Amino acid sequence: MCVGERAPDPDGVSRNYSEVVDDVVPDPRGTPAIDRLNYTAYRLSRALNRAAENTALARGITQPQLLILQVLGEGVPLSNAQVARRTFVSSQAAHVVSEELLAAGYIEKVAHPTNRRVRLVRLTEKGWTELQECTAELQEREQRLSTELGTPLGDSLADVLTRAAGVLAGGYFGDKDAEAEAVAKRRRPARPTRGRPRTS
Repeated sequence: MCVGERAPDPDGVSRNYSEVVDDVVPDPRGTPAIDRLNYTAYRLSRALNRAAENTALARGITQPQLLILQVLGEGVPLSNAQVARRTFVSSQAAHVVSEELLAAGYIEKVAHPTNRRVRLVRLTEKGWTELQECTAELQEREQRLSTELGTPLGDSLADVLTRAAGVLAGGYFGDKDAEAEAVAKRRRPARPTRGRPRTS
C-alpha cells in the first residue's frame, strides 16, 4: 500500500494511510526530526519563503526576483557573480532572473568604477518603489511573528537568526576574509590519482 491510499478498517470505514502508520512499532533509536535545529530551520525557511512568495506574486514578480531586489536594496551595485552568491543560486540562474528584471525596468546596468570588463546592476526608481512596497508587507508579517514569540530571544527575530548564522559560519556576507575561510572549508581534498604509479 502506498502512502496516501485509503485503508479499510475492520468496521469497513476507510481512513488515510498516514493514520495507519500509527500502528507500526517505531525503532527505539528514533528521535523527532523537529528536535534538530537544521530541520526546524528548514521548516521556518520554507514558511518564510512561501509567505514572501505570496507577497511577490501578488505584485506580479517572482520570489527569485524579489530576492535580487532585496540584495540590491542595500544600495550597492553588484556584479552577476555577487548577485548569484548573495541569492544562493548559480551565476547562470542569477543572470536569467536579472535579465527578467532588466526587461521589466526594475534594475539597470552600470559601469564598474575601476574594471571596464565588469558590468554591475542596481535598482531603478521603479525597482526601489517595488521593493519598498514588498518590504512594508514583509516587515508587518515579521513584526507579528516577533510579537507572538516574545522579546526574551533578542531585539528581533532577524537579529537572533543573523547571530545564529554567524556562529554556524554562514553569516559571513560583507566580510571577505570570513567568506574566503568558509569557502576553503567546503573544498574537498584532491582525490588520489588512480592507476599504478609509474616506474622509471
